[in-house]
Amino acid sequence: MDQTHTRALEALQPFIHLASSNSATSPRLVANLITNATSNPHTYVFAELLETPTVQALRSKETPEEYQGYITLLEIFAWGTWQEYHSTPNLPPLNQEQTLKLRLLSLLSLAATIKPLTYDTLMTTLSISTPSELESLVTTAIYSSLITARLSPATNPPTINVTSVAPLRDVKPQSLPTMISVFTEWELRCADVISGIEAEIAKIYADAKKRREREYARALLLEKAMSEPRGRRKSQAKDSGGVKLGSSFGGGSGSNKREFSDDEGYHGDEGLGELASSRMDIDEGAGASRAGTSGGGSARHAKRVLGKKKP
Repeated sequence: MDQTHTRALEALQPFIHLASSNSATSPRLVANLITNATSNPHTYVFAELLETPTVQALRSKETPEEYQGYITLLEIFAWGTWQEYHSTPNLPPLNQEQTLKLRLLSLLSLAATIKPLTYDTLMTTLSISTPSELESLVTTAIYSSLITARLSPATNPPTINVTSVAPLRDVKPQSLPTMISVFTEWELRCADVISGIEAEIAKIYADAKKRREREYARALLLEKAMSEPRGRRKSQAKDSGGVKLGSSFGGGSGSNKREFSDDEGYHGDEGLGELASSRMDIDEGAGASRAGTSGGGSARHAKRVLGKKKP
């Protein structure tokens, strides 16, 4: 609860106790109680005093006419304005303290509803004749922690810039249904917004789950594609028992590949006769052909003989 509101409630408590006592039965005493409560410089809320049975008894037809207007006066101090007081007949006159108090309370209501708050508007609404008197009233409201504001008399038009208003006005009972309707509508709008946010969050989670599933499936496919060729190459290497000769034997990409066992050797041209039965012709491939052509020889391929060594 706001400290200003707490202090105002504490200032009203003595008057509530007096209204609840057995001695406060006379309409005249109740009227004096209302006058004192509204004149006190620290009281700004009056709903609790207004709800006491002693004050409500002033509505009785048996109450003298001169005191019947005091309960209406208390209602104006609770939630009314300076203009309402002057437009309502048969109300008791205000003393100097009540006049200042009602103008301050009316300033609270005007500051919360009118933007911008000009000098002319306030002077007309509060029946103030000079700007200096208005400035004195606003300064009193500022130092009483009723409003936070800055005076701007040099602007055109002169204005009062109010940034905060203390919650010191009571709620009129007749306005409660409207307030309930406004808050109900606001609650429904908040529920719609929350539902929309929850639906959006659920959609984000679902999209993220689908994305993770797609990434996981893609990772499995990639792992499978990388593992299968390696397996085939390993099995081929196990099946082969010799040494592979690649492009270095023959000098070209089209060269033949042979495998040599441990009991075989390589011989030059001197063993051609004796190794005729076991010789093997090796085509040296395109590399040899290119070598012969470049050296001016015939286009035939050079052949080399492979065989067993002499014993």
